[in-house]
Amino acid sequence: MPYVLFPVLFFLTITAYCDDFTLGIYGVNNPQDIGVVKDAGFNTIQTYLKDITVITKLAEEAKKQDMKIIVYPDNFLKKFNPNTSLGLPVKAWYLFDEPDVNNISHTELNDLDTKTKHFFPSDKTVFVIGQGKTETNFYDIADILMVDWYPVPHLKLESLGQQLETAKKELIKIGCKDKPLWAVIQIFDWREYEQYRSDNDRIGRFPTKDEIRFMSYDAIFNGATGLFYFIYTSNGIPLPKAKPENWKDVQDVVSELAQVTKIITNGKEIETPQIYNPLRLKTYLYDNTIYMILINPTSQNIKADKIFLKKNIDVLFNKERKLKKIIKKSMLPAYSVWILKKSDNIVKPK
Repeated sequence: MPYVLFPVLFFLTITAYCDDFTLGIYGVNNPQDIGVVKDAGFNTIQTYLKDITVITKLAEEAKKQDMKIIVYPDNFLKKFNPNTSLGLPVKAWYLFDEPDVNNISHTELNDLDTKTKHFFPSDKTVFVIGQGKTETNFYDIADILMVDWYPVPHLKLESLGQQLETAKKELIKIGCKDKPLWAVIQIFDWREYEQYRSDNDRIGRFPTKDEIRFMSYDAIFNGATGLFYFIYTSNGIPLPKAKPENWKDVQDVVSELAQVTKIITNGKEIETPQIYNPLRLKTYLYDNTIYMILINPTSQNIKADKIFLKKNIDVLFNKERKLKKIIKKSMLPAYSVWILKKSDNIVKPK
């Protein structure tokens, strides 16, 4: 039976979200936007707002939509007593944004983590660092570690995965190899933010759909157990209104991931065929079927192993003659991702 190529997996329903793989988005500040991001495939929101009244309204709507929230604990620690049950759908308390960039000490961050866990012992904590290797060793703090690294357009696209690989190695060094590691994926234009050198021309653009898709899968290949996307707004306006074409690209990628991550989380990773380096391949057994994720993490077109030539690969997502010809030759374009399905059952039910 043939391997079937899907960039979007139609065999799962988008509404069947996986609880264990976080697909979140930064900067959702209004309750009316929660339904919009859920429809896009997200299951978690973050806000930088700290006002308890605002957060409570967000939390109430998130709970109705079966969504989780990530928020700062600061004002909650001031207003409530330890072990107060808030009834909020908190995925994790957001301790701090880039302590490595903002010169926060290990002691300060650790004290905040300890205090937050004292107040809310049943909840998780999380913070984000701006690179995989930090001068201060923050890796033993919090239950979840996030890494944000935004390469488009000034750095190599694969550098995000490299930063995650570095962070994973640092976690292993301190005996925290199983700590969840979440990647933050760029969905913004650098020209909207402060540049490091004011004398430089402002550079930037919104990442393309293919770039967002590649960074997402490359992050997973390098240890990410959750993905967050920065940010929902453009110059303070929600993306669906400010940049509808860009928002459509984000929707397409995240709705696909909402399906694929069900295989990654609930399937069993099995031995994978040998392929030509530097291509990377992960193989999963899920629901009695083999699925493969094949990526080209380089800026060059690379020919895949002959294993993909031996099978009749059918292109279902795109009938363009040129692309079909490329795939038939097992040639992976730069920074591309193929999702493969072996359509025959391989395990007989007991």
